Amino acid sequence: MSLQIEVISVFAADGSITPLRFRMEDEAHQLQTVAISQVVCAKPIQYAGIDAIQYLCKAFQNGQEHLFELRYTVRTHRWTLFRVVY
Repeated sequence: MSLQIEVISVFAADGSITPLRFRMEDEAHQLQTVAISQVVCAKPIQYAGIDAIQYLCKAFQNGQEHLFELRYTVRTHRWTLFRVVY
């Protein structure tokens, strides 16, 4: 699925990043803002030799709870909605 998204996040003094909400374009080409209710886990990963941080985040969208996998690419500073787990 991999879709580039806009993210508002908090950077802590120790360098850790916590996403708070993200914005994506839906099928009707309207921007939707999704507020993250909980970051379930965050871990550094490598895919295709690229350093990234993988975040599993719970959020409510259209009245239902979803689990989103977001990825932050360290070198390019870009956020991607990698997949919707449920």
